[in-house]
Amino acid sequence: MAIKQEFIYSFSGFSGVQSRCHIRILDDQDKPLVVVCSQMATKPGTSVTNAAEIIAQDVREFLERDNATLMSAIQNYIKKSRFTKILDDLVKQLKESKNLTVFALESVKLALEYRERHMERTGKLNGLVWVEHYAAGLGLAPRGSYAIVTFDQDSWTPNWDYVSLVTVAEKTGYPTADFEVPLVALQVQPGVPGDLAHKAAQVA
Repeated sequence: MAIKQEFIYSFSGFSGVQSRCHIRILDDQDKPLVVVCSQMATKPGTSVTNAAEIIAQDVREFLERDNATLMSAIQNYIKKSRFTKILDDLVKQLKESKNLTVFALESVKLALEYRERHMERTGKLNGLVWVEHYAAGLGLAPRGSYAIVTFDQDSWTPNWDYVSLVTVAEKTGYPTADFEVPLVALQVQPGVPGDLAHKAAQVA
């Protein structure tokens, strides 16, 4: 399974009502970044449908902080390695000799790899797929439902496209099992932190 993270997220719903949802993040190579947002079975507060844009913005910001950490690592590496000086030395040695400095080449390679990872991550964030999920018995559809939710870039107004589980899997490239959230995971567990600040600290 390509599950990168999975947690219960607490947020302030309508009229300040304490609300919760289940978040599952799928991230596999050569596949889109997917967030599965599921309605809780216990103490849900504002539904994931009514609070879709609130939850999506918060989760996206959380994922962007993760990417910012990667960019920070790139900058620190270049700073600590005195990357520009390494390049200057490499150019100088190339002019004086046909022998290449292996260390310099490896440093260049590593810096480029870091940058490629950051650019790849940015592309995944821009192509983020948001999947809204209601397990059987929790929503309007007795057997449960899945919807691919898109958001207007300016207003974040959501639009729901209700599809089957098989269609979600086909559109994203992940197996159906990655979208099947067991009922026990949709129940509030006492003492489990559900804020994204806590999750961000874990990532950092």
